[in-house]
Amino acid sequence: MKKIKYEMSESEEMIMKYLWNSQEGRYFNEIMEHLNSTYQKDWKKQTINTFIKRLIDKGLVSFEHVGGSKRYVSAINREQYRQGEAKSFLDEFYQGSVYTFLSALSGGKSIDEKTAEKLRNMLEEE
Repeated sequence: MKKIKYEMSESEEMIMKYLWNSQEGRYFNEIMEHLNSTYQKDWKKQTINTFIKRLIDKGLVSFEHVGGSKRYVSAINREQYRQGEAKSFLDEFYQGSVYTFLSALSGGKSIDEKTAEKLRNMLEEE
């Protein structure tokens, strides 16, 4: 399985949102029409093709041949992306340590007991 790269440009995210909202995937012309009408873009085929290729290269989009056309589908769902993005962030900036992240987030200050209990409960659910 291809290693997924958990980052996208704003333009790539527009395409992903559209694909995430589609169970059966979308054809190129549908994607182009959606982007140009919903976001008032005037993107040419080559521009959109470049965004889709980048998403495929990142492991976020795949496609299947249907007749003579390609149908593009999201390779992972929105929640899987969010989880992967968060893990990638932790790995890159906090050596994968939730403790180090929370310490930085709190400015090195102790958290109150209620928050600590919520975190304990959340971690135990995993």
